[in-house]
Amino acid sequence: MAIKKVYRELDKKDKNWTQKKISARFVCALSIVGPNFKKVHSIGKVEGIISKKKIGKNGFGYDPIFIPLNRKITFGQMKFKTKFRVDHRAQAFKKIKKFL
Repeated sequence: MAIKKVYRELDKKDKNWTQKKISARFVCALSIVGPNFKKVHSIGKVEGIISKKKIGKNGFGYDPIFIPLNRKITFGQMKFKTKFRVDHRAQAFKKIKKFL
């Protein structure tokens, strides 16, 4: 449903969007707050483009239509270990874990 909405919105803006590279970004923001230490924040980002069609059954959400930069397949096509190396959530967790 959410993926169809993305495609509908792209169609509204430009009927020829499938002929172009449409930029996209996943962002994960993490914060940790506790009684014995101050606030810690971390952000992970991954840039990419929107696939012209839904491809892959792995992952969830928008994974089947998101192709990370310098990759040829969607997050939905990637095995978990491969995705985890470039994923926005993994980046944010790697940055924040040094504070734990």
